[in-house]
Amino acid sequence: MNTEGYIAQRSSRREAGGPSADKVFQQLIQPRRVPATEPEMHLLAGATRVNTVFRGDRVAIWRWGHRGPAVLMVHGWDSRASHLGSFVEALLAAGYQVVAFDGPGHGDSGGHHSNVVLLGQAILQVVAAAGPVQAAIGHSMGSPALLYAFAHGLEVGASVHLAGPSSFRRVLERTASQTGLDAGGQRALMTLMEAETGIPVEAMELSHLARGLRHPSLLLHDPEDREVPYEESRKLGAAWPLSTLHAVSGVGHRRILGDRSVVGLSADFLRRTLPVNGASVQETRS
Repeated sequence: MNTEGYIAQRSSRREAGGPSADKVFQQLIQPRRVPATEPEMHLLAGATRVNTVFRGDRVAIWRWGHRGPAVLMVHGWDSRASHLGSFVEALLAAGYQVVAFDGPGHGDSGGHHSNVVLLGQAILQVVAAAGPVQAAIGHSMGSPALLYAFAHGLEVGASVHLAGPSSFRRVLERTASQTGLDAGGQRALMTLMEAETGIPVEAMELSHLARGLRHPSLLLHDPEDREVPYEESRKLGAAWPLSTLHAVSGVGHRRILGDRSVVGLSADFLRRTLPVNGASVQETRS
């Protein structure tokens, strides 16, 4: 189906007595492109920059370090690779390389649309272009995008998930509720999103992604997160036998990326589960 044509056919129609499902849908696929701050630009300048092409658009990739296991970082919605910059120094100090990229429609990458499935597919292209990675860290939408990638061939030894939703359906249902869509509008929103992603909404549920949940993972989430409910990580943890859920209070949904304890917990988890040169960093320094 031609998604743009499908949207155009519906763009002049509004659900009676409520908001337009089309307008909500457009907000869900058109991220806000956030520029890098001066400190972030300095961080990016210290990396090796490469590009790849995904669905005809440029994807910007950065790599820090040249030795040790590679850790892929995946940002969330309305974000960019540099927003995970607090993790770079800690991971390099722990003996890892770091790979990060701007997803479709975000940061320095091309494109105008994005969604969790597109980001998951972009992850697979980034790894194909940048080389194998042995671990991954995903924030917000970056977490379920990684779950998609894990279920579609990306293998890692460990992953960290920061305040991520674990059900695409629940994301759409919450959005429909928050924007005042009625039952018909919610169904229309689901249909539009399925046409955009090319897969059923159910294909992004944990029951369909379980084959990728085979490695140890750390789930970090603020119980008072106002954007993605803590219950999302609880459900992910319940479906992932090798996961550990850790509540981190007072960091919200976005400040979690700059919190020292979160960065430290993530680096410590990787040191324990993904040794550098066959031994933990502590062992190699003793």
